[in-house]
Amino acid sequence: MQSISNYITVFITSLLPVAEVRGSIPLALILFNDFNEKVLAVVLAIVGNLLIAPIALSILNYLDRLIRNSRYIPSTIRRVYIKLLERARREGVKIEREGLIGLTAFVAIPLPATGAWTASLIVFIMGFNKFKSLIAIELGVLIASTIVLIISGFIQHVI
Repeated sequence: MQSISNYITVFITSLLPVAEVRGSIPLALILFNDFNEKVLAVVLAIVGNLLIAPIALSILNYLDRLIRNSRYIPSTIRRVYIKLLERARREGVKIEREGLIGLTAFVAIPLPATGAWTASLIVFIMGFNKFKSLIAIELGVLIASTIVLIISGFIQHVI
């Protein structure tokens, strides 16, 4: 069995904002030779990426409460923050229904800055329903994982 550090590397890579499954799945296929080890590493990559949205949304909600309630944040900054966020959320209500399908497609396209981190930020800023948005993001992650796995497997087979 390969070194545990290789599995940890794949998992951590799947959590990184730019890499996510776009980087962790190819890395898993490169680092491991045995089929069963590759499967385990790919599963770790996908699971790691699926953890991003719930964690990111929790962190963003915590930071929101901190900014709104902290006496250390200047009142001018707090007012501007709240005003901008409320405006974005008014617009978000108008596009949420169609936006959830778009959100899934956005995450499903395995390009830089189209993953779970960016989608979580969009969900927070626009004030989308968290539960529905999580489903959309996680579905997008699964689709992106499938696309990346197919392309990476094809490239690895050709090379």
